[in-house]
Amino acid sequence: MMPSTIDLIQEFEKDEKTVLEKLSAWCSSGGERNFFLYGEQDRQFTYSEFDLYTNRIANALKSLGIGKGDRVSLLTKNGLVAISAMLGIWKCGALYCPINNRITGDLLAYVINDTGPKLLIVDQPSLQSVNDIADQLTQLPRLVIHQPHRDDHDYDAASAGISPLSVFQANTYLDLLSGDVGALPLVIGATDLSSIIYTSGTTGHPKGVVHRHAWLHNLCLPLSLMTHPDDVLYCDLPMYHIGGAFSNVVRALWAGASIGVWDRFSPKDFWPRIHKTGASITILLDVMCDWIMEQPERPTDRENTIIRAHMQPLPDHHHKMSRRFGFDFAAVGYGSTELGIGFTGLVDEFVGAQGTPEQLWKGYSKQQIVDRVIYLTGPAAVVDGATDVSKGFMGMPLGSYAPSVVGNNGTPVGFDEAGQLAMRPKIPNILFAEYFNKPAETSEAVKEGRFFPSDIVSFDSQGAYYFKDRKQGFIRVRGENIAATVIESELNKHEKVSHSAAFAVPAAQGSEDDIAAFVVPRKGSALTAADLHEWCDKSMAKFMRPRHIRIADSLPVTPTMKIEKYKLREKLLAELGERG
Repeated sequence: MMPSTIDLIQEFEKDEKTVLEKLSAWCSSGGERNFFLYGEQDRQFTYSEFDLYTNRIANALKSLGIGKGDRVSLLTKNGLVAISAMLGIWKCGALYCPINNRITGDLLAYVINDTGPKLLIVDQPSLQSVNDIADQLTQLPRLVIHQPHRDDHDYDAASAGISPLSVFQANTYLDLLSGDVGALPLVIGATDLSSIIYTSGTTGHPKGVVHRHAWLHNLCLPLSLMTHPDDVLYCDLPMYHIGGAFSNVVRALWAGASIGVWDRFSPKDFWPRIHKTGASITILLDVMCDWIMEQPERPTDRENTIIRAHMQPLPDHHHKMSRRFGFDFAAVGYGSTELGIGFTGLVDEFVGAQGTPEQLWKGYSKQQIVDRVIYLTGPAAVVDGATDVSKGFMGMPLGSYAPSVVGNNGTPVGFDEAGQLAMRPKIPNILFAEYFNKPAETSEAVKEGRFFPSDIVSFDSQGAYYFKDRKQGFIRVRGENIAATVIESELNKHEKVSHSAAFAVPAAQGSEDDIAAFVVPRKGSALTAADLHEWCDKSMAKFMRPRHIRIADSLPVTPTMKIEKYKLREKLLAELGERG
C-alpha cells in the first residue's frame, strides 16, 4: 500500500547512495535475474554476471594506474563496451567521460584536451580519427582499443589493419576483460565526482557537465520508483548522453529491472527488438515517433508489450500513435544534463480501459502506475490523452527541486505567463558540479543557489508546467515573440506533412527575424512549398507564417534525434546569399 504522498527527500535519504551500492544490493537479493541484454550480439547478463564482468574491467583499469578522481574517456558506438566500462570505471573511483562518437578533427581534439583523460577507450574504426589529431593533443592518454572480431556486428574491414601511432601506449579491450573477478573495495560516495557529459555542441564548442554520484542518485531514484523489477526497458540511444547511459541503463539497474540495448535506432527493427525483449518501457525522441508511425500499418500493431513510451517532446499525434500501438501511457517530463530530472507526468491514453493486451502486461498495474506518479508529484501530473493536451506539457515538479519562473526583470511571473525557468535544489549535491574548466559559464548558469537553463516555460493554477521553447528558440517578428514549436505544430497539422523544423533567419528588412521552415512530406504525398504557403495564408496569423519554406526528404538529426536546425539555417543562408 502506497502512502498518500511520497516525500522524495525522505526516500533519497534512506535509499542506497551510489549505483555500486545498488548493484551490490540487487546481487545479494536476486543476482540471477536478467539485467542486461546486448541485442546486437544477443549477449545476456544476469545481475551477478554483469557485476563479475565489470569487476574484471575495474581490476584491469587499476593495474593500468586508474584510480579515484582520474578521468577515463570513451569513443565507442558499442553499448556493451560503454556500459561495462562505465561500471568498471566507477568501481575504480574514476570518472566516466564519453565522447560523441561522430566527431572528428579539431572538435575531437578539443574535447579530449578539455577533458584531459588519463586513458581513452576507442573503437578500432575510430582509431584513425585519434591518430589524425595526435599532434594536437596537449597530453597523450593511454589507449585501450576495442577490436571487433570479424563476425562481430561492429567489425569494419577498412579499419581493421590500423595501428595506434607509436607515440601512444596502447592495450586492447580484451586486456581489460582478463582482469581478476574479485571485488575492489568501495571507494566512492555520494559527493564524489562520477562523470563528465558533454552537451551536444550544435552551436559552438560543447561544455563538459560535471556530475557527482548524488546527481545520478537523484536522476534515477524517482524513475526507479515508477519502475517495477519485472519491467523491461528498451534502449537504442547513444551512451554519451544521459538518456542512454543513465535514464535508461542506470535507471534499470536502480530499479532492479532489466534492459535490452542496441547501438542505434532503426525504424525497421524497432518492433522485432521490442518483441525479442518483451520491453514495457521505452524512450522515443522527437522524429523517432514520426518514423515509427510511417511504418506500414498491420492488424497486429497492438500486439506488443510497450506500456509506457516516454515521448520527448510530446508530438501532436501522441494519441493517434498510442491508440495504434496500444501504449497505455505517453510519459512526459523535463530534465537536462545539468539538473537531471525536475518534472514528470503521464498522458493516460486509454482512460478507463487498457491498451496493452492483458497477457502481455508486466509490472505495476495501470492504476498503480497512475498512483505512483500522483504520489510523486500531484494529480495535475496525469491528464487524459483523448483531450487537447496543452502543447509542451511537462507534468509537475518532483520534490528534489523547487522551480520558479521569472520574467526579464528577474521577478516571478503569474499563472500562464511565459518566463525563464529557475531550479533550486532542495538536496545537497544533486545539481551538476560545474562546467568543466569553464568557471565563467558556470557562474552565469548558477546564481544565488539556482540553476537557470535557457528554457522558457509557464505553469497553470493546478501546478502543471509547460515547455514553451529555448530562450534562443523564440523568433521575433513584428514585435511578437513566437515559439518555433508553435509554428512547427501548425505546419504539422497539414494532412501531407510528416514533420517540420522552424527557425529564425535575419529579416530581409529591419532588425528582427524572418521565419524559415524545412518540411518533410508524408510518404507518397506530393507537396510543394507553394501548397504550404497557400495553406499557411489560410490557417495561420500573418506574423506566424514562414517567409521561407523548403521541402526536404529528411532533416539532419543528432544520434539523440534532435533536429540540427543550425545546419538547416546554414543551408538556407547560403542559398539566400548569407544575408545578415
